[in-house]
Amino acid sequence: MDKKMFSFRMADGSVVKMEAYDTLPSTAALAKKYAEAGYPDRYVIFADRQTTAPITGTKLKSGQSEEGVFMSCILRPSLFASQSAFLGPMAGAALATALSEHTAARIGIGWVSDIYCEGKRIGGAMLEGKLDKYTAFEYLIVTFAVKLTSKTFPPRITDMIRKVFESENASLPMIIGRTVLTRFFTFYPAVKTPQKFMDAYMAHFALRGHTVKLLQDGKQTRVKVLSMDSKDGALMVENRKHEVRRITARGSIVLPKRIRQKDEKEKTQK
Repeated sequence: MDKKMFSFRMADGSVVKMEAYDTLPSTAALAKKYAEAGYPDRYVIFADRQTTAPITGTKLKSGQSEEGVFMSCILRPSLFASQSAFLGPMAGAALATALSEHTAARIGIGWVSDIYCEGKRIGGAMLEGKLDKYTAFEYLIVTFAVKLTSKTFPPRITDMIRKVFESENASLPMIIGRTVLTRFFTFYPAVKTPQKFMDAYMAHFALRGHTVKLLQDGKQTRVKVLSMDSKDGALMVENRKHEVRRITARGSIVLPKRIRQKDEKEKTQK
């Protein structure tokens, strides 16, 4: 596995160091190993291809891989667990906003941070952290994983110019990955004041009106998504008896692999 090293300066003046590979089994697994070893804040593991797909949901056989943006960022935040409720929506908002800059296809967010492209789930963001004895984060790993196709993410002219003329000759997935990092670290200082990024999240929220599965007491029931509460991140759903419930546990909801995404004209007409 040949690796390349890059450094990028973010809008807030901070520097992100990236360790990039053509292919990895899992960027999240390597990032966790590095985090445990004491690697610094904003250290990123990136791969153009990955041979395991826990976020995208693709079933890969032995020896197979899928292409896309696979990226895990080690953070050393000054946060307690009680202050981290909006990290998932923030990561989803950053990913959806960044992807929208690289495609004319409709990008939507599921709950909490799954990503849909033209109604098909293509990946999302995942959080994994370790708390110290004071319930503050010793480290936090934010992983972004989306599979790309040339049909939905054709190279933009500006991307091709950067690929040809930039000194590091970055791959197109890496160029998109850098946009994701830029958007994420634009939102990151506002993690304790979510109203500063929740507008971006709700603008891409695509589950409203769709049916999802609710897991409860070992049973599955179908419920209709009404909205997401932008104040605490709870998913608002309605069952067949028209009873409204607030769902806060991501593991209790099974999202569909496909949804019908409405374009802006349709939303306006509703």
